Amino acid sequence: QRLLGQPAHWVAGHFDPLLAEHVRRLREYSAPDRVLVVEITNPPRPLLAQRARAELVAALAMVDYVVLKDGGAASDDAAVTERFIQHVLRRHRPEGTG
Repeated sequence: QRLLGQPAHWVAGHFDPLLAEHVRRLREYSAPDRVLVVEITNPPRPLLAQRARAELVAALAMVDYVVLKDGGAASDDAAVTERFIQHVLRRHRPEGTG
């Protein structure tokens, strides 16, 4: 009801954690003539509470509305998070373990 017929782009994701890649993608989805709605979904084992992730995403200038979703998976957000986790693991692997 709040959109009242305005064109909108709806994006869903875990944003757990919120990464620079997420911000870049959200910026790509935003447009002056369109409302950007972000749906916060829950990963199987979240690092941050859903409410905390929603507050972080809502603080981004390009985001107009944030909604919370119970359960369910996000489009390709899980892949973003997995790449981040693998990057962190590679960077913090003890020397001599590959």
